[in-house]
Amino acid sequence: MATPTRDNNFDLLRLIAAIQIAVYHCYEHLHFSSPVVNSVLYATRFFIGIPVLFTISGFLIFFSYERAPNLKTYFRNRFLRIYPGLWVCLLFTILLLIMFGHLNWSGASTLPFWSWLITQLTFLQFYTPELFRHFGTGTPNGSLWTIPVEIGFYIFIPLMLRFTGKKMGSRNLHLIVWTIFSIAFNIWYQQYKFSDSPSNLSKLPGVTVAPYLFYFLFGALAANNWERIKMWYEGKGLVWLTVYVLYSILFCVLLKKYEIGYWTNAYHLLSILLLSQSVISLAYTYKSVGQKLTGGNDYSLGIYLYHMPVINVILVLGLAGSNLSLLYVTLIVGILAFLSWKYIEQPPLASRQNRM
Repeated sequence: MATPTRDNNFDLLRLIAAIQIAVYHCYEHLHFSSPVVNSVLYATRFFIGIPVLFTISGFLIFFSYERAPNLKTYFRNRFLRIYPGLWVCLLFTILLLIMFGHLNWSGASTLPFWSWLITQLTFLQFYTPELFRHFGTGTPNGSLWTIPVEIGFYIFIPLMLRFTGKKMGSRNLHLIVWTIFSIAFNIWYQQYKFSDSPSNLSKLPGVTVAPYLFYFLFGALAANNWERIKMWYEGKGLVWLTVYVLYSILFCVLLKKYEIGYWTNAYHLLSILLLSQSVISLAYTYKSVGQKLTGGNDYSLGIYLYHMPVINVILVLGLAGSNLSLLYVTLIVGILAFLSWKYIEQPPLASRQNRM
């Protein structure tokens, strides 16, 4: 299978997605005093970061697995992409907990702390003990719920392709079946999650692969059929984006006028499909733009990892509500993301095979 050129805008698109997530979390938790600031930040939800990141992951991980000489290399590359930065961010978070009095020697000697530490070092980052429920938003780094989901994606691709073989038709069939399953599960889960009496385990499905797999598979399906469909994507990003924006405006009008459910209807699913395909097309439209703006650097993971601990510090310091808090978050997270990329993430990535 031919793989797409590395001359693309995926680094820039990942950066924009990570910034959107951080900005929206600022809007959600810091409650700025200026209505204009709040309105601008709220408007960023039209470029929803999580589906964008998962779609890019599906597209690139599919090719990454195809190019890897063996499973060991594939999983080593995936490990190096996430865990060095994740573990250093964990150390940073622990230091914040100590500095602000939410962790001391007696707390560090308890089973809940060590259970939390093990989950943060492995693949269960969604777990938070009562020990830290009074720190900021109630969880030291709430964004990390996506790490187990992303790891699940990494495992899903080799498992699925082992059963489908090399035939494109067989792969497409399995990808479509799994996409339909994930969409159905997502619809069920959203209805169950927001029901009047969900159980204590209602959050558990939300940190598994199942409700989000279709985001990932929108990218994987495009990757599997790339040679056949690339003429509809390359150089046509603005067309796809225009269609997505116009549809989103129409969707919002229908949502407001008819009060249609946001998470449980075909309108939203089509919106996510258009967004995911717009992202893939934008990656291969004006391909030199991404390289010029990012300089080959990928700060997206650092922004994603550090923005919630910094937001928590702003909350602990009582600075929420001030418009200046947005500036504080921007500067601090930007510096941390830069340092993380230059000194933690980039060195091991530079030596790995298959850099997708």
